[in-house]
Amino acid sequence: DIQDVAENSLKQQLERYAADHGVAILMEVKTGAIRAIVNLQRQSDGNYNENCLNFAIGEAMEPGSTFKLATVMACLEDGVISVDDTINTFAGEFRFFDRTMRDSKKGGHGMIKVDEAFEVSSNIAFSRIVDKCYRKDPQRFINRLRSLGICDSLGIELPGEARTFLKNYNEDGWSRTSLPWMSIGYEMTISPLHILTLYNAVANGGTMMRPMFVEGISENGEIVERKRPKVLRNSIASRKTIETVRRMLEGVVEKGTAINIKNTKGYSIAGKTGTAQIANKGQYSNQGE
Repeated sequence: DIQDVAENSLKQQLERYAADHGVAILMEVKTGAIRAIVNLQRQSDGNYNENCLNFAIGEAMEPGSTFKLATVMACLEDGVISVDDTINTFAGEFRFFDRTMRDSKKGGHGMIKVDEAFEVSSNIAFSRIVDKCYRKDPQRFINRLRSLGICDSLGIELPGEARTFLKNYNEDGWSRTSLPWMSIGYEMTISPLHILTLYNAVANGGTMMRPMFVEGISENGEIVERKRPKVLRNSIASRKTIETVRRMLEGVVEKGTAINIKNTKGYSIAGKTGTAQIANKGQYSNQGE
């Protein structure tokens, strides 16, 4: 039933936006067990089916604003911000050297607190924070991101796991604008399953579980080997940081960019929206958001 719901829900959204392809993955928080996974791609006749790459595990791409969770966790862990700090996002545009950063809201958000910036997914806020706090030592930011486990091999039972890419300071391709753009999920590639594993760790109190596709191996109808949940990292961040970002993720749904899925029937939802410009021939296109 869960697989069926996931497939139909994904298909509805792909049809709504005429998307090329999409994925949906449902992970059990405590164990990491994958309870549903769907990959759908539009075919030449306009219909969607699963005759495609397993994008969920095999496609690494720029994560866009979903990566802001990792950014805010890094900043909180390093003690360079608190949620009550304010940052000026001006009128929705800010120039970093030769590139202009924009927020999705026309006219911008002006002065805004960090938790509010997360709720409305302000690009300028987090790019300015990271640029200001890590400009003198960009590798410190990158090292902190790596400490969250987002670049680790997940070691799943299925073949074809995509490799993440997170460049180091002064590697080929590094520029003066790399730091602010990395803060909002660009100039890196991560698979959907890696992003899910990070979010699941936050839901799990900081414990990162390996995504588990196989619970047991049977022979002649008898279980001959049972697989156990595997912890990848006992704690990806301090308890204070985990509790803080969990409240921030709830705020996204309660009053931020995901308010359309707010539930009024007795339980709360936490989440994060994300859009990303799609790279095409070395240029980003707004039409790919």
